[in-house]
Amino acid sequence: MNSARENFVINRFIDIMKNCRQQLVADIINGNPDLFRFLFEDKNKKVQELYKKRYELKWLEMHWLKCKIIFNDSDVPLATRREVLKIFLQWYQKFIEAWGYKAADAFFFNAEVESLELLIETNRQWEAMLDQFQMSMIRETKLLDKQIEEVKES
Repeated sequence: MNSARENFVINRFIDIMKNCRQQLVADIINGNPDLFRFLFEDKNKKVQELYKKRYELKWLEMHWLKCKIIFNDSDVPLATRREVLKIFLQWYQKFIEAWGYKAADAFFFNAEVESLELLIETNRQWEAMLDQFQMSMIRETKLLDKQIEEVKES
């Protein structure tokens, strides 16, 4: 049978899950850039996966951040906070394991998101440089074609 503390945690966890799922739906409807690029924009499959993983990690971390807010704003007595937090961590651990992450991974989500952002930015820079190179080649080719035509006409 569930204790009052377990019931408190279960109810808060359900509230957090509901809120985060609503955010997921809102992100889909409003065209969150990471989700949009994963679903539609990028032609490079590896980059698409980076966008997906970055969104996924941010979304999973959002659950933990909302938990911290509840416990900081809550009227839970300090003496029972430790027990309530322990119960919540057990639920959260099961939740992230269902997504294929280990419990320890949750504490490194932010670092992994930053790493993914760096990889995505590096890809953007490479694509921009490649575009500049292609434009330069087109411009040079047109100039050479023009010079060839001028030499032929003279």
